[in-house]
Amino acid sequence: MKIPEAKQYLGRHCAVTYRDRHGDEITKDLHIHDVAFVPLYGAYLIGDIEDVSLERITSISALDG
Repeated sequence: MKIPEAKQYLGRHCAVTYRDRHGDEITKDLHIHDVAFVPLYGAYLIGDIEDVSLERITSISALDG
């Protein structure tokens, strides 16, 4: 996922599915606060519960309509 794609979800509640470091898929409901580029780590989706690397995200779906 690229930064412009992720920015469409800012301020929304979403179901975010991503792969952890072991390759297992995890889905969490997050309120998306920001999308940021972190030097040495890359682009991240900043949520209320967890931050997720955009490289690991497999799908996002909005939960708030």
